[in-house]
Amino acid sequence: MSAEATLAVDDLTVTLDRGDRDIELIRHVGFEVRPGEIVTLVGESGSGKSVTSRAIMGLIQMNHNISVTGSIVYEGQQLVGQPQTSAKLRGTELAMVFQEPLSSLDPVFPIEDQMREGLRRAFGKSSKEAERARMKELLDEVGIRDTDRVLRAFPHQLSGGMCQRVMIASALSSSPKLLIADEPTTALDVTIQAQILDLIDRLRQENDMSVLLVTHDMGVAADLADRIVVMYAGRVVEDASPDDVFTSPHHPYTEGLLACIPSLHERKEILPAIPGSVPDPSGLPGGCAFHPRCAFASDRCRGEDPPLFRIDRGAAACWHPRNTAVEPALEGARA
Repeated sequence: MSAEATLAVDDLTVTLDRGDRDIELIRHVGFEVRPGEIVTLVGESGSGKSVTSRAIMGLIQMNHNISVTGSIVYEGQQLVGQPQTSAKLRGTELAMVFQEPLSSLDPVFPIEDQMREGLRRAFGKSSKEAERARMKELLDEVGIRDTDRVLRAFPHQLSGGMCQRVMIASALSSSPKLLIADEPTTALDVTIQAQILDLIDRLRQENDMSVLLVTHDMGVAADLADRIVVMYAGRVVEDASPDDVFTSPHHPYTEGLLACIPSLHERKEILPAIPGSVPDPSGLPGGCAFHPRCAFASDRCRGEDPPLFRIDRGAAACWHPRNTAVEPALEGARA
């Protein structure tokens, strides 16, 4: 991992103790986020994206039957095994926006009370007038003009898009260096989705903030990402720039995701789909977890899980990488 990375994740494994046996929810995950860039975690539901983001925030570690190993380094500070450091950074330098804003906001308190709590956590108590002025400034920054009405409102009195803007404003209240956005547009209509994503990108540029964006939508990754990290069955299977991912993907799963993107230029009665589904972490197949769905699987794929190889300017976990003349060797591989 590079020394200048805002966030460096390496060999991250999250294990669930189910009593009768341990289940690895994510395995040996590694990537980095550099200052001011957007990195997207992409994959189908069940690929491990949300578990990864919650582990980074120190949220999943609150479950007594879950253990986290590996390394999560933020600005030179190790977070794995350091709950006090993680708690101190959470809600200050590290902030998160969740996919269901109505579930994240407390239904019994007005927006003003909830935003005030975040401000006081980050900066301590101030006068109510000063705090209210800062709240209005934050709401204005995310495109909310009727700030007085919104501050008085309860979450159920606001639309989904408005609630998500409030959540983003709350996340920005501490001036974080890293924003983790976990499927922030899932519950919103297409027009509002575009507005929220544009807002996150604008705020990143204006605040010199790094963003880790979790999404299942390769189109979103293409529009926003500086780097795309593709996850499948709890591990990273490809890590590359958007240009490389979209012009010469190396992993068959990445190819499959790209083939499923609808095109305005081609008329198809049936959209392509990757056969099968993401396996449950309690029942992963032997070898490469993608091999039951892969048209290029060999005996080696069925018997041996590939490491993450350095290929061209990116990396892929595949014994037979696509769109390259380079046959991967164990030299240069990383776990």
